[in-house]
Amino acid sequence: MGNNGTKVQSLDRAFQLIDIIANSPEAPTLNTITQLAGLPKPTVYRILSSLESWGYVELSKNKCYKLGVKFLQLGAQMQHELDIRKIAHPYLQELNNITKETIFLGIMYKGRGLYVDKLDGHYSIRLVSQVGSLNYLHSTALGKCLLADMTEGEVDLLLTKYGMPTLTTKTITNKDVLIAQLKNVRENGYAIDDVENEEGVRCVAAPVRDHEGKVVAAISISGPSSRITNESINGHLKAVLIESAQKVSASLGYRAFI
Repeated sequence: MGNNGTKVQSLDRAFQLIDIIANSPEAPTLNTITQLAGLPKPTVYRILSSLESWGYVELSKNKCYKLGVKFLQLGAQMQHELDIRKIAHPYLQELNNITKETIFLGIMYKGRGLYVDKLDGHYSIRLVSQVGSLNYLHSTALGKCLLADMTEGEVDLLLTKYGMPTLTTKTITNKDVLIAQLKNVRENGYAIDDVENEEGVRCVAAPVRDHEGKVVAAISISGPSSRITNESINGHLKAVLIESAQKVSASLGYRAFI
């Protein structure tokens, strides 16, 4: 357990009640939960009511509590992310071996790009971003691939909500300019981060689609701008990247390339 001084009592109690419900052989009543928790009944009732309003617990007709559908939704989302990572990893490894550059796999998460897998490049200089890192969508090649699958209205709403902060001297901060670039991403099948997210770092990314054709992830090749040049992108990086993204897409059931 962490330092007690940093804990939030109401959250601790909520998780305690969730654990009681989850581990009970039969759906417990309010009285049973109160007894097991050792808390005042009004406190238990208020917490359960809040959890119920958020969908984390449900109250049955016979006044017993069970876990709500919210946990099922979260579990499905986590399983989806884990499945994509597991399926994509061999192809990321292959791409890493071919290019010797850093490879990222990312997904959309709460309006940002979330890295769910990373393979370090074969060179001495390593990129600082790690699995679990969140990045803005407008400034990364990976993020642009995710945005390109959205309608212009959806992109506008997302950018209005999360902003387009300047991260380098080359970050695109004009919405119309980005919208035009996303059109090119759709047409060309790949996106470029031209030192827009991190000084000295350049990236190229391609989208990964599921069985419905929806972009659910993107794969990026990242490295120093001295190596990830237009010549190297057009020479071989773009081709092997798109091929890897197509292989992952096919493994997820997308059939456009078969």
